[in-house]
Order: sequence, then structure tokens, then C-alpha cells
Amino acid sequence: MKFTINSKALLSRLVAAGKAVSNRPSISILGNFMFALDGKTVTITASDTDNVVISRIEANDAEGAGSVCIDAKRVTELLKAMPDCPVVFDIDDSTHAAIIRYTNGKYNLSGLPTIDYPIGEADETEVKGVFTMPASQILKALDVVGFATSNDELRPMLNGVYWDITEDAVTFVATDTHVLAKYRSTQTTPGKVMSFNLPSKSIALIRAFIGKQSDVKLTVSERFVIFEGSDFKVRSTLYNGTYPNYNRVIPVNQPISITVDRMDFANAITRVAICADAQTPVLRLKIADGKIDIVAQDISFNIGGEEKVTCDYNGTPLEIGFSSTYLKGVLNAMNTQNVVIRLAEASRPGLFLPAENDEYGELTLLCMPMNIQTT
Repeated sequence: MKFTINSKALLSRLVAAGKAVSNRPSISILGNFMFALDGKTVTITASDTDNVVISRIEANDAEGAGSVCIDAKRVTELLKAMPDCPVVFDIDDSTHAAIIRYTNGKYNLSGLPTIDYPIGEADETEVKGVFTMPASQILKALDVVGFATSNDELRPMLNGVYWDITEDAVTFVATDTHVLAKYRSTQTTPGKVMSFNLPSKSIALIRAFIGKQSDVKLTVSERFVIFEGSDFKVRSTLYNGTYPNYNRVIPVNQPISITVDRMDFANAITRVAICADAQTPVLRLKIADGKIDIVAQDISFNIGGEEKVTCDYNGTPLEIGFSSTYLKGVLNAMNTQNVVIRLAEASRPGLFLPAENDEYGELTLLCMPMNIQTT
């Protein structure tokens, strides 16, 4: 088989698909891309057994049909080093040798037969539901909750984003037990009740492909979820287990309400946190009428810092401790001018809400308090 294709157009597909190629593949052939030609359509497949990526691109010219496996790292690096120009792939159907030509050069790469490439197929009898969602909604949701995913290998269920799907909404949830992010999108009506937990690596793959899509079709089964656009398909193996009941964690009665400028608050936290203990960067928030006093101390080195931020608050004075790291993550997940903070007491979690939600859905952020050291 033989096809001609633009080097940079192909490279963009290989870079995206390459996120599914492991640096240390469990099976050596998974260190390759599988190229297949049918008519003028070139299909590129990459897999790490947990994820399968299929990307399609049209060739400028093509002859024959067939498939071959080519070393993923080598072909990607070769295309990165080439100028933006037409590239010819000439594959020997019997030996699987690949000759790659462009205007000024020729490169010989060895190929492998595709018969042993393990991509498999999802069992259609397991399908729980199919629905379509705008790509912009998916990207927005992953942006605002993704920071809260855990990287604790001992608790893999928390290492992804949970999709809680009802007939009239899709709720995205992530937590590492210190912070929790929940984003409820009501612009999609799946018409089914189902759920799945999408692993973090799969999130990176989806981001790489859906940016230029208008809508994405999702097929949810017991073991897989498939994301499909006009020129790609990503199939991800789901975490097997029960996600924690996130609604039980979110408090419903928080009588104290504070409204503060988000950027003023975030910038003050960044400055004061410089003087916090490096191991446990706890900030003491002293909240009283009209102001939040942000205090940090590193007792070991006799270092401290303090700033005041004005706010809209009427109520009983309260002192509560939060990690500066988690506070910054929560505030960075929002894009509104003002943030509403709802509290009950120093030992209960704080809710952080945008003063105004965007057009896609409702964002709820939770941050667990920390003990305040007394001196």
C-alpha cells in the first residue's frame, strides 16, 4: 500500500494518539502505531490495552489497501523533524518494510504485521446508554473539576472524574478527599440514568481529540465508555468499583455567607502562603464584619505573614483553617469576579461557589478545614 499525506497534519494526529502509547508497553507491539489504508482514508490506532484510540485522516493520494505497525516513537520524531510538506508512505505488503519519502530524503523503517495488535471490541450487549454532548460542555466540565482528582495509587477510584448521568443532566465530580469539585451541566438531556468513572489518562486522550469537534457521541457500557467524533474514536476501560456518595459530603446547612472578590482573595492567599509552614501550609482565616484576615505562620523559623481582604459579611466572627494549596486550586477553578463562601463552624467543610454560574451549568466546590496551631 502507498499513500501521500501532509507531514504536519499527520504529526498532529500522531501526537494526540501517542498519549495512549505507554513508555513501557506490556506487549512490545503496543509500542507501535497501527496504520491502515482503505480508499484514501488513513486510520491510525494506538493502545495501551486500557485505552484504544482510533484517528482517521484523508490522504492526498493513495494506492492499494492494507495495514502495518510502525514504531510510534520513531515515526513521530521523524515527522517532527521534517518541514511542512507532502510525505509518501510506501509499505511492502509482504515484508511490512516502510519507506518514508519527502522532497529531500528517504527513510527505511521496519514494520510489523497487524495480526497480533490487540485492540478488541466492546461488547454491544453491555451497552447501558448512548447520548450526544457538545464538546465545549465536556471540556468546560473537565477544566473545572479536573484539579480535584487524586493521584493516590491506593485509591484508584478517586483518580478520575465521575460522570453521574440522569435523564435531564450530567454531573461531573472529582475529589481527593481534601477538596471536592462538582459541576452539573443541564444543557444535555441524556434520557438515561447511568454513571461511570473516567480515569485520568483517558481524560488526557479525550482532551487531545475533542477540541475541534462540535458534538461528541458517548456510548456507555459496563466496562467501557466510547467517545466518538467525526474523525476519531477513544475507547476507555472504566474503573471497577463504587464511587463514594459525594452528595453526603456536601453540607446543606451553612448559615454563614461571605462574598469576596475572587482575584483579591486569591492574590492575598498567594502572598501570605509564602510565610506558611512548607510541610503543612495552613492559613488561618479570621472572618469578621467586612473583612477576612489571612494569617500564616512558620513557627520553626519564626516567620509570619498577614493580609486583610474586604468582604461582604455580617454575622458572628469565625476563625477557620484551610490549606493554601487547596484554597488556590478551588479559586483557580472559577472564572467569576466574586466568590461566595458558605461556612458553619471551624470543624466543618467550606463551600465555595461562583457568584454567577456560566451558561453551561452549576459549579460547587468544597474544601475541608485544617486544624489551626495555637501559639
